[in-house]
Formats: sequence, structure tokens, C-alpha cells
Amino acid sequence: MGAVAGAIGQPGTFYIGVPFGGIWKTTSGGTMWFPVFDAVTEISSIASIAVAPSDPNIVYAGTGDTYRPAYRGNGLYKSIDAGKTWRHLPLGETKVPAILPDPKDPNIVVVAALGNEQSTSAARGVFRSADGGSTWTRTLFVDDDTGIDDVASAFDEPDTLYAATSAGVLFKSTDEGQTWTRLNGTGLPSPGGNGRAVRRLAVAARTHAQRVFLAGVGRLMRSDDGGATWKTVTDDARPGAERVYVSPTNPDLVYGLHITAYRSRDGGATWEAFKGAPGGDDPHVMWIDPTDPNRLLLAGDQGASVSVDGGATWGSWYNQSTAQIYHIGIDRSWPYWVYGQQQDSGAVAVRNRGDLGSIGPLDWYPTPGWESGYIVADPLDPKTLYANGPDSASQLVRISVPTGQWIHVGPNLDPAEHLGTPGPLVWNPFDPHELIAGYSKLMATSNGGRDWTPISPDLTGGRASISALAASSVSNGTLWAGMARGGIRLTRDHGATWTDVSIPNTAGSVVSIDASHRNAAEAFAAVTTGDNRPHIYRTRDSGRAWTEVVDGLPADEVSGSFVNTVRTDPDRDGLVFAATESSVYVSFDAGDRWQPLRLNLPTTSVRDIVIHDNDLVIATFGRGIWVLDDVSPLRQITAAIAQQHAHLFEPGAAVRVRRDINGDTPFPPEIPHFENPPLAARGASGDFQMTGEWNDRQMGRSRVAPGTA
Repeated sequence: MGAVAGAIGQPGTFYIGVPFGGIWKTTSGGTMWFPVFDAVTEISSIASIAVAPSDPNIVYAGTGDTYRPAYRGNGLYKSIDAGKTWRHLPLGETKVPAILPDPKDPNIVVVAALGNEQSTSAARGVFRSADGGSTWTRTLFVDDDTGIDDVASAFDEPDTLYAATSAGVLFKSTDEGQTWTRLNGTGLPSPGGNGRAVRRLAVAARTHAQRVFLAGVGRLMRSDDGGATWKTVTDDARPGAERVYVSPTNPDLVYGLHITAYRSRDGGATWEAFKGAPGGDDPHVMWIDPTDPNRLLLAGDQGASVSVDGGATWGSWYNQSTAQIYHIGIDRSWPYWVYGQQQDSGAVAVRNRGDLGSIGPLDWYPTPGWESGYIVADPLDPKTLYANGPDSASQLVRISVPTGQWIHVGPNLDPAEHLGTPGPLVWNPFDPHELIAGYSKLMATSNGGRDWTPISPDLTGGRASISALAASSVSNGTLWAGMARGGIRLTRDHGATWTDVSIPNTAGSVVSIDASHRNAAEAFAAVTTGDNRPHIYRTRDSGRAWTEVVDGLPADEVSGSFVNTVRTDPDRDGLVFAATESSVYVSFDAGDRWQPLRLNLPTTSVRDIVIHDNDLVIATFGRGIWVLDDVSPLRQITAAIAQQHAHLFEPGAAVRVRRDINGDTPFPPEIPHFENPPLAARGASGDFQMTGEWNDRQMGRSRVAPGTA
């Protein structure tokens, strides 16, 4: 989570902002959340949110991801109807990590502009508007390379503001941000240093804006004289590692965020763990109602929780579909299970359809895993999984479902092998017993990891793990391997010999490879080079020549245009899907021309694609797991059909099941759930051209509406 806010005077209303996940709102104190930013297609990462204290209908949202410097922001958005609609304000292309609306006048707002790392620009500094964001005045500017990490004030002293630059310099204003004076207080750390840690400020109410806390400099610092002098208030580095907050009614009641949330009752001298598991919930942001210190909103890597009793009890975070999924795997059961490796939360398993009329809590469970790792199901036994984790990315474990018991089976248990971290996991299409894992060399096992055999030399030069792997389904023994530092290798004899088939004059990481299901000499590769442009290459002669095929894919979008995954359809020749940092695209002519397959999918980072029978399943980094049910029409469409006014497609295979086998009281609507797949195949219901909808399979509560490409 990147941002949180609440509406003063509306006890049940809160907002959360998510990297790659947009803005979510609750009007029920966190019982149910729903997305409100999906109509904005330019960007989905939110760095700050503020609700005008004097008018809860006015909401400001600052964009960007302050935890990932390479990602851009798109300035500021404003809603005047409590999040129903949004308008882009003319602030410029910049990250906005902090917003301060005036407590009494919603038209006066001060924001911190961090800029974008990719370029120098004038969209850095502190900006102030007196007309609700229609026009802006830059009131603090250092230079084109220096942005503002934070700007803060006390609710009872809105005229006194403090600002921290990205270089570690502090400034103070006593006229609500119109003019600024640099603070050279004694005890302050030297500018720079501490890497690129983000500096965060908190000003204590009921101190005449004299007590100020500074976090993010390696220790928690405090000034009691308006910034003239500073001291380190605790030797414990954890509470001041990221952010600090102060109760609006007690300047000695302080909250600090690190891997858990901490609380001090003596102004920061001593601390106690306040909320969070010992392993780390990783809280990042907190909001305290300035008129009611018992009303709290705390958010971290897992989600957001509401408290209305000062933190004595908290609501659930298992009702927000904001999971950041890296890779997914699908088993061969029916209904099938989707497994996803997610950021800071292990792995998740969710069933494609539920027996009780919807996908609910009984169709979801956590499973061992590790963040950016891979996870696959045994094609012969859906109760057996293989995955990175759960203790570290270097592990490869075999998991028994549904007990969750796991054992280490990776070949890197022998340190003499120097294999590094396991990368992609692929089953041999011609031998479902054989699992192939990409370490620094390819390793294969046919007995569940008891024995491993190298089927390649070290392909990475000992510098990293293989980053992309594909096994041909039409030529036994043909494998394609891509490297994180560039380069592609090909074997057509199951690893006995290898050929360098790297893409000429291309520097970058090969993040995805997929082999054609019709032509053994054809493959597609996605490459990232850091230039925010799509790069997909196709070969039709076993890598002797490569052609870049990106016509129709947008470039240099603020939300990201590089390609994360390319996937060929197993049934129709020429049907290819691409997952970019912003959406999903489809090609009907083997990449010669691409078109969007967004439908009702919100703008978000799409990291992985798996085609399972007739379903297209994607992993998003911020909106969980989505499924496009029954892509049979995409497999049938031709240029001639595309010119028709209407066309009735042949339906895909359907399975007749009861919609709901529950004969008792159903789960109430506020319990997290999602819609089941359609009761019949889409074609049977009358699909016309490219109409359809994505369905969110991640646990939570979300509106899903039909859309067209």
C-alpha cells in the first residue's frame, strides 16, 4: 500500500492507494472495499491521498510509486464527488508523495513533487494552489534534480509547514507554504548519505508546531523548538526506519513503522510492538483522524486495516483484491486451482469456481511460496506443487496439497554445485514426469526432486539464473533458454548440444520466451532494456534471425510499456498474447499486428499469462488474479469475420454443473467473494466480435462490468 486517508465526519469512509492497483474506498469501516479509480487509464500507482477536512467530497490523489524509483508518476488527480469521477490537474508529470489540503478551505492545497527519475524537470519542489488545483505556484524549488520527499503540518497549526528534500535538506514555512526558509538546525544529519532513503516528517499537534519528528535517516530524530535543534530520541533504529505519526491529542503518543508497527508513549524514547506479526507485516502508511485519535487506518504489504478503538482491535485486510502476483501456475483438476507467488505474502491458491454459487473463502487458501518465485503443479498429480520458498528464493520445495507440508528438493542443496537461485519451472511436454528448472544451468528431475541431472552447462557465466525457459510441444527435446543479462540458447536434443541464438544488437534482460505450438523453429521472446518501450522478437528459423514485432503496442506510457510475458495459444496458429506493464494485448497474425485486449481490465501491471484449456489467466501486480473465461471466439476470428456486422461463434466445450449446491443459509454478501465463470460457454450465450469481460479471481469484493476491446 502506498497511501491511506479517511473522511472526517464520516466514520465509515476511508481510502487506500495501491502501487499498480489504483484507489479503493470503503464506506462501511473496512467491511467492504471497492475500486474507484479504474476509469483512469493513464496510471494506476498511487503515492498519496488526502480528503479535504472541510468537504469530504473533495479528494486529492498523488500518483507514482515512491518505493520503486524507476517508475514514473503522472502528477495529481482530484475528485469532487467522493471518488466517483476524477480530473487530472495541471501539475505536470511527477510523483506526488504528500498532499496537504487546508483544514478549512478545500481550495487551498500544498503538495510535494518528487519528480521522475528518468529525467530532470521543473516539476519538482513544493507547489501550492489556492483555486482547488486549477492553477499552481511553485513556492519551493532547489534544482531540476532535487524533489520533495515529504511536506507536513499539524492539524491545529496549518500555517506552519515543514518539507524534506530528496537530498536530505529541511525547509520551514510559516505562511502555509507561500515562502520557505532552509533549516540548518544543530544535530541534523548531513544532506545526502543513507543511500536514497525517503525522508518523512510528522508535526505534533498541541505544541504550536514546535515538535517535529524526522524519519528515514537511519534513526528517529526530534526537534522541540521548530527545527532549530535536533536530537536522536532512541537508539532503536526500527521505529524511525520509514515513517512516523503523532496522535492529534497527545504529542507524546507516537507511532513508527518498520517491519511491524511500533508505539511510544513518551515522545519516542521507548517503544513497544504495536501491531504486526514478528515476521513482518511491513506496514508502510497510517492515517489518524485529526478529530478522533481512536480512528486509525494502517496499511502495508498485505492490505489495509481499520481500527475505531485506538488500535485495540482491527478489521480484516482479506477483502481487498490488491495482491501483487509475480507468476502463476494451474493444476489439471476440475474446477482448476490457480496458484500465485505474491509480494511479501507467500503464495496463494484460489479455485476457478466455487460450489456455493460464487468463489468464496472456502475456495482460497495460502500455500508456501516466495515473492517473485515460480510455482507449478504436477501434471500427473494436482495435489503436488513445486515452488520457490518459503524461507528464501533460493529454495525449491515440493508441496503437498491441501496439507501445505513441504520439503526441500532443489539440486542447490549441494553447495558445491554453485547453481544459484531457481528460476523458471517447466514440465517436459513429452514426459510429464520430468520437471526442468532454470538455475545457472538447466537441471532436470523425473522423480520429484530426489535426483537431478544437469542438461546444460552454465549458461549465465555464474552471474545469475536463467530468466526465461520454454519447451517445444511439437519437437521433443527442443528447449529455449533466456538470460537475465541478455542472450538466448537453444537445444534440439534435450541438452546434449546448445547453440547461441541470441538476438543481435539487443542489450537487455530476456524476461519471457514461448515456443510455437505448430512450428518447431518458431519462438517469441520478450526483452526489457530499461527504455520503457515494448520489445517482442520472433524467429521462424530456430533463432538464426529475429524480427521485432511490436506494431500496435504503445510506447513510453506513464504506467509502463515494456513487456513482461509473451504467450502463444496452443490451439490456434498465430494467436499470441502479450502482458505489458499496463495491460494485455492480442495478435492474430503471430505478432505482425497487436491490439488491446483490455475489455474491463483496469490499468495495472500484468506479469504472467497462462492459457488453460479455453481460459486465459493472468497475474497482475496490484489487482490479483484475473481470468478471461472461454477465449474460443478469439481462436475462431478471421479477417473476414472481423468485417462482419455480427457473427455467432461456435461455443467452447461446456460442463454442466449445478450453480449452487448449498442447501442452507448462504454466506452474507459482505463476505469476500467473486462471480463464478459463466454457467454456459460464452459462445452458447451469443458472443459478438470482441465483447466479453475479465473476471477477478483473487479474494475480495469488486465490481466487474462488461466491456469491449
